[in-house]
Amino acid sequence: MKLKNKTAVITGASTGIGRAIAVKLASEGAKTILLARSKDGLEKTLKLVEQAGGEGKIFCVDLRSVDEIKKFAQNIKESEDEIDILVNVAGIWHSKEKAFSGIEFADYSTDEILDTYAVGLTAPTILSHELVPSMKQGSKIINISGTFEGGAKGWLPYFVSKKTIEDLTVALSHELRNQQIQVNCISPSDVATEAYKKFFPEDATPDNALQPEDVASLTLFLASKEADHITGQIIVIKQKNVKN
Repeated sequence: MKLKNKTAVITGASTGIGRAIAVKLASEGAKTILLARSKDGLEKTLKLVEQAGGEGKIFCVDLRSVDEIKKFAQNIKESEDEIDILVNVAGIWHSKEKAFSGIEFADYSTDEILDTYAVGLTAPTILSHELVPSMKQGSKIINISGTFEGGAKGWLPYFVSKKTIEDLTVALSHELRNQQIQVNCISPSDVATEAYKKFFPEDATPDNALQPEDVASLTLFLASKEADHITGQIIVIKQKNVKN
């Protein structure tokens, strides 16, 4: 049990990569604190966590709201002795109706831009700021970015939010090095989540895309003592069959 007696906070835990990470960490002994907006999704994740032999708590938090983030953080600081692992997964790259792909920058709404920045960058920054005082030596912060083979065109708000979280990773690794808190980032391309299958079914095949469990396995490694001497790294992972 690599994470026995550890407590892990995971955002975006109601589906996809966040759900897979929650189940993987729980299966290795971590107590999981699951954040997302969808209560139904969080409850499904919690059932999978429990089926994996783990335990967890769910919190419906709108990561677009700094007030909600701070209220959650205060709750956790009062109820938990310490936080050992923070995994920032949540991001916005689609709505229920469409993927934010192939869109000219001028055609994005202001709310789409600001919401994407809020969830993808502001939320991880504020959550880290609030929870770091509850983290001791050997704690881990792991951020999830994304790899863009075609650059930013058509994805600009999401691209900026993910590239900036990589800068946050490096900056936090410098800031927290004396406290021996390791901060790393995983940049996967591409992952066959439920949403990716919905909007890009032709690319979500096993030969083209990673599975959420692939990202979860690397997250487990970075969250464990095996990665105690790794910090400030942006680790790109791709499906092994994809040549580019």
